[in-house]
Amino acid sequence: MADPQKDRPVVAVLLFSGGLDSILSAELLRRAGVEVILLQHRSIFFPPHSEGYVPPCRRVRRDISEQMVALVADPDYGFGKNANPCLDCKQMMYGRAWQEARREGADFIATGEVLGQRPMSQRRDAFRRMEKGADVVGLVVRPLSGKLLPPTVPEQKGLIRREDMLDIHGRGRRRQMELAAEWGISDYPSPAGGCRLTDPNFAERVFTLRRLGLLEVTNLRAARSGRFFELPGGAVALVGRNEEDNASLEGDAPPGALLLELDDHPGPLACLLGEASSEALDETRRLVIRYSRFKDLPVSAVKVWPVGECRPTEEGE
Repeated sequence: MADPQKDRPVVAVLLFSGGLDSILSAELLRRAGVEVILLQHRSIFFPPHSEGYVPPCRRVRRDISEQMVALVADPDYGFGKNANPCLDCKQMMYGRAWQEARREGADFIATGEVLGQRPMSQRRDAFRRMEKGADVVGLVVRPLSGKLLPPTVPEQKGLIRREDMLDIHGRGRRRQMELAAEWGISDYPSPAGGCRLTDPNFAERVFTLRRLGLLEVTNLRAARSGRFFELPGGAVALVGRNEEDNASLEGDAPPGALLLELDDHPGPLACLLGEASSEALDETRRLVIRYSRFKDLPVSAVKVWPVGECRPTEEGE
């Protein structure tokens, strides 16, 4: 489809998660003659993007971890069931998508949202509120539910036709799966999983770090792994459960943190976040011993070193 006023292709920036809804939205827009740019937002809170089917469109990736942490620290609309500021998050994404659209010379933004699919953020009133907050009222096209929603500015300008959109509603996925089969799309992710902020266990960690003044991207990245303990004086210890946890903790430990492990025995690796008082350090040493197979070792058997420095070795090595 061409812009009837400018005789050029119509271009849209689509918020692309890699899930079935965003895949179908991209394909639907393409079939309607719209040139689609896929905007993938990455964050420490989001699962890795699926490597399944990706529509043949140009893709732009942006990391929004810092912006997400700022929202968790002080969300305007509050949280969902756990630590998920869904309305603030989507509103921020609308704004960033429109910024991308202006950089790219695109005409509007689009999403894979389905009316009624999510109770907090995919309602008519929520759509209006988030668009107003992001200053993109009428500029967000939702192809899968477009026939059920008020006409958008792109429709009014003739950039996209209402008959090219669908009227999907609710949490079921039958129609999406039927449409995927009809279009020969089979390699798409299941709806399981999602933002870590909706996980109750991780949410508890987030709120603890928030309360202690440790809510930073680097700390949250480390806090995705291991057992989690609040320590005296406002510090936090992360203790590996297995070799994979140990490797993740060592790789994700932020500058300024301390790492701990047994001097001459296999066992968990720990990461100490926050102020490393003598009390917090001794408690972390005890946790390393507690979760090892060597319960009778003294705390002096646990070696400590700052992130970024070489691991201490035994004397004489």
